Amino acid sequence: MVIRHAITTGDLDEETIYSAAGLAKQLGISLSPVREAMMSLVAEGTVEAVPNRGFRLVPVTREDLEEIVHIRALLAGPAVEALCARAVEDPERLAPQLEDLRGHAEDALASATDDDTTGFMTADRVFHEHLLEFGLGRRAAEISLRLRDQSRVFAARQDAAVVDAESARQLIDLVDLIESGRTGEARELVVDNLHYFKRAEAREP
Repeated sequence: MVIRHAITTGDLDEETIYSAAGLAKQLGISLSPVREAMMSLVAEGTVEAVPNRGFRLVPVTREDLEEIVHIRALLAGPAVEALCARAVEDPERLAPQLEDLRGHAEDALASATDDDTTGFMTADRVFHEHLLEFGLGRRAAEISLRLRDQSRVFAARQDAAVVDAESARQLIDLVDLIESGRTGEARELVVDNLHYFKRAEAREP
C-alpha cells in the first residue's frame, strides 16, 4: 500500500529504475514487503522488472489513459445506478454509505483548495474505491483501483490534472445526485469526473 501510494502521488518517477533495497530505504519499510509488493505491481501491469537492475513504472500514454477511463466508466456507471436505486428503495440503509462518500469528497475539496496533492489524490482514490465497493462490490472496486493507479502514473506528470478543485466539487455533487436518486445525471457526472485529464488539457495555453 505504501508503494502504491507513492506511485499515485508521483513520489516515484517514471524515468527512474528502482532497486528493491533502495525503495525499502526510501520508504522506510523492510525489504521483503517491498519485493512482494513490486512483484504484485508487475503482475498487474503498473510496474515492470528490469533484469539485474530493479523496477520501473510502466509508461502510460494518452491512448492508454483513454482505454483505462473507458473501462473504469463501464464499472462506475452501473455502480452509481445501483446506489441511486438504493437511495429510492431504502434511503435509511444507504445513509451511512453516503455519509462516508461525502466525507471523502469534502476531504478532496479541502485538499484541492490547499493545493495539497497527496491529500487530494488520497481522498479522491478512497472516494472512488468506496463508490465501486458500495455499488458493485469489492472485486469491482479492486479492478477499478488497479486501473486508476496506472492512470495516475500519467497524471503525476501533469500538476493541473492532479490537483483539480472542479473534480473535487463534482464528487460532492455526485453524492447529492445519488441521494436524490437522479440516476441519469449521476451516471453522466461520474463519467465526466473520470475524464479529469481532459479538463487539464483544456486549461493548457
